[in-house]
Amino acid sequence: MERATQENQPQRKGKPGCLSVTFVVVLLTLLGAVGLFAAWTVRGAVLAPYEGRIYPNVTAMGVDLGALTPDEAAARLTDAFSADDTGPLLLTDGQRTWAVPWSEAGLWLDADATAQRAFDVGRADRELTTLWRMQQSHYEVDPVFAVEPAAVRDVLERLTPEVALPPTDATLRLEGDQLVAVPGQPGRALDVEATLNNIVNTVAHLGPDNQFVLTFQAVPPALTDTKPAQTQAEEILGRQLEISTYDWLTDETFAWTLGRETVVTWLRVEQAGDASAPTVRVAEEAVQATLVDLAAQMGEGRGFHVDEATQQVLDVFETGGGTVDLRLTHPPRTYVVQPGDRLTTIAAQFGMPPGLIAEANPDVDLNWLHEGQQLTIPSEDVLRPYPPVPGKQIVISIAEQRMRVYENDALLYDWPVSTGLPDSPTCTGDFQILSKEENAYASQWDLWMPHFLGVYRAGADVYNGIHALPILSNGQRLWEGALGSPNSYGCIILGIDEAETLYDWAEIGVSVVIE
Repeated sequence: MERATQENQPQRKGKPGCLSVTFVVVLLTLLGAVGLFAAWTVRGAVLAPYEGRIYPNVTAMGVDLGALTPDEAAARLTDAFSADDTGPLLLTDGQRTWAVPWSEAGLWLDADATAQRAFDVGRADRELTTLWRMQQSHYEVDPVFAVEPAAVRDVLERLTPEVALPPTDATLRLEGDQLVAVPGQPGRALDVEATLNNIVNTVAHLGPDNQFVLTFQAVPPALTDTKPAQTQAEEILGRQLEISTYDWLTDETFAWTLGRETVVTWLRVEQAGDASAPTVRVAEEAVQATLVDLAAQMGEGRGFHVDEATQQVLDVFETGGGTVDLRLTHPPRTYVVQPGDRLTTIAAQFGMPPGLIAEANPDVDLNWLHEGQQLTIPSEDVLRPYPPVPGKQIVISIAEQRMRVYENDALLYDWPVSTGLPDSPTCTGDFQILSKEENAYASQWDLWMPHFLGVYRAGADVYNGIHALPILSNGQRLWEGALGSPNSYGCIILGIDEAETLYDWAEIGVSVVIE
């Protein structure tokens, strides 16, 4: 029994092995804890300098922000970019680009937001490996920008006229001799609001170094089709127009025949109100442009009285075409005073009454001329403002004291005259009959001038002309029997019957040559 009991008792073998395993586990746990504590300690020691500071090698727009607090980084960015316009706002329509300075566009660097973006780099995991990688590499963060919408709007509104393209209305043009209809083309207008919204919404993300594409609205043409007006235009192009002008100074005649290629530039096709079909009109400004071109061909500064000439052309053209005689104009001239010049000699040289030269030079003392002085000589047009009368001419010879009257190049009359005395000479030059008065009164000398034909303005309201022997207020007739020698105050004096005959024959515009 005793043996059996011994055999049934449990064995105690193996207890030392269990203790060794437990010890190992405890030891490893302690070692792990120590390692973790050491790692935590090292991590804390390494990361501690960057607590609340930007990790190393982080830059924004080339400015190093490493180891700075966000406030310090914002201050550094502000210092770096507050003094100049670093990057312009670029606007483009796809072909041209406009660079607008930051200050003008109301654009600025948001230093606080940019500094915060730099601070956030590497903060997601806070691992030592992250810091190690950052110490080995360079991290450039995108800057954050802000914009003042009102300033951008001002920029866009100033840019609006420059970028706009007007629509092109349908028109007619000649291709060879064929009249063809050219369809209208839409234009464009800057959509300020859409462009502004695009800039405001994206500038914070993209920055000012990127181009912003302008947004446009289409502008339709007022007239899209001119085919219905072709028949009317063809009728207008079939009209013939001849333009001519005569230069009495140079005895030149200029003439032009205007063809379809010129007249087509005058045509404007318009949609008149609620009319179902467009109509064609002749544009006054286009006719004026043609007359300016024709005047340039004559040279020497000659031209036309544009408004008067344009109306003449339009009047003839509207009646179906024909010939238009236009009045030619001459420019004023400049004369440089030469040694020994006097007002009277200059006036004789240009065939211009001294009084008119004096009026054209109000700031010059014409009694004290000096060499090199510049004088303005009025246009000859002041002497001959009326269209010439064909076939009629009066020629007065001061040397011979005679008047010869011509009609169609044939001598009609040859009469003695009296011209001005030396102290009140008759001016020489090319003139014309300016006025007719049966009995004119000269208040300066208190005399009457029968059958007066005004020839030139001597100055102010004083005119010299041709008339019969004058009559004083007491009824006395001056200079009877003195014809054939100088006696007058500047006028040309005829006999009584001769003056009446000339008065009846002459008309406004007849050429008068005094030599």
